[in-house]
Amino acid sequence: MKSILIPTDFSESADFACNLGLEIAQKLQTRVTFLHLLSTPVDWSKLPLEKENLYPETKAAIGDAKDKLLRLERKAYEKGVEAQTSLMFNIGIEEIHQYISTDKYFLVIMGTHGKKGKNRYTGTNTLKVIHKSPVPVLAVRAGTGVKLPQKWLVVSDFLEDSNADFDLIMNLAKDLKANLHILYINTPYFFTETPEIKYKMEKFTSSHSEVQIEQSIVNAYNEERGIEAFVKEGDFDLVVLITHSRKGLNPVFRRGITEKVLNHLDTPVMSINSNA
Repeated sequence: MKSILIPTDFSESADFACNLGLEIAQKLQTRVTFLHLLSTPVDWSKLPLEKENLYPETKAAIGDAKDKLLRLERKAYEKGVEAQTSLMFNIGIEEIHQYISTDKYFLVIMGTHGKKGKNRYTGTNTLKVIHKSPVPVLAVRAGTGVKLPQKWLVVSDFLEDSNADFDLIMNLAKDLKANLHILYINTPYFFTETPEIKYKMEKFTSSHSEVQIEQSIVNAYNEERGIEAFVKEGDFDLVVLITHSRKGLNPVFRRGITEKVLNHLDTPVMSINSNA
């Protein structure tokens, strides 16, 4: 059975991600893995036991990390969720995608750091994982709450490349019993006539006829303005973005959109790369 991967640095935003991850795992009756990365001055995994005392600060940090991971594991068991922990040394966050096996995980949930207000920005660590992960990544900002998202807004260009990922998101939403609303942002630079957009959307939703899916098309100057306005109007509690890495496609739906949306919204954002 695949599980949910929850990278954590034990910060406030990471705690929110852990709590939401446990809620989702409990609902889906699946496992979670808590992952912490720790930088050490030497290759700790190969360091002889008798030499560990030469690095008292590192030894203390490792002990503290193990203790915090154990608390998360106990918290999971209290919720009836099977959990395991992983402490990895000297692996940068940009390398996590190599650890995220599609055979082991179906979702990554992590906190995102960043300022609030006009000049906010999304933490680069979160974006590195989002841009390289082969499975969907759900980014959670501290203070957004830990309830299960029930009203999802799925934003896509509805190109054929995105079809399999749309199905993946649909199946996850159905398992979590979420209400779905799909959205196309029509911008001046890549304007598409309404009948063509509706045709694309119908092709995506036709295989999910058992689910009621609302559809909308919004004309906006750029993608983040359209999404932000629509989210506030509809009071959605999760925004899902299906993006691309390949050049030559509409840049509105390239990976850069995720950073822009995260910087404009407090709403949790799930991103999936069609070409990961």
